[in-house]
Amino acid sequence: MFLLIVVVWLRLNPHPRRPPLRAFVGVGAASGLGSALLGSVGPLTAPFFLAYGLVRNAYIGTEAACALAMHLTKLIAYGASSLLNLKVLLLGAALTPATLAGAWAGTRTVHRISDRLFVRLVEAGHVAAGLLFLLGY
Repeated sequence: MFLLIVVVWLRLNPHPRRPPLRAFVGVGAASGLGSALLGSVGPLTAPFFLAYGLVRNAYIGTEAACALAMHLTKLIAYGASSLLNLKVLLLGAALTPATLAGAWAGTRTVHRISDRLFVRLVEAGHVAAGLLFLLGY
């Protein structure tokens, strides 16, 4: 519901008050906890980045830096807890080329679209993710 409500709120309030940087400490803490419990919460942090005014490269770079920090922390925690094994590490290594290819394609694409279209695409992703969460997928 959060994702759908945020999209509606941003449509009704196209110029929200920019959150202060210190608010992102709470966003990061909630994101980290959610990631530890659920596995991934990327779509839940996106509205805060958009409200701050990040678009295209700034948005993608910030999201990537946050994801990198979170996943490195999870790797250390899971490794220290003996939850990582060779099979999991090999699966991660096998997915790396697809991740890099996606990042490359995304970077090339984002240079060709406007800020407005970028925001619309992110919002469409929020709606899709929100509906999938509600439907239990």
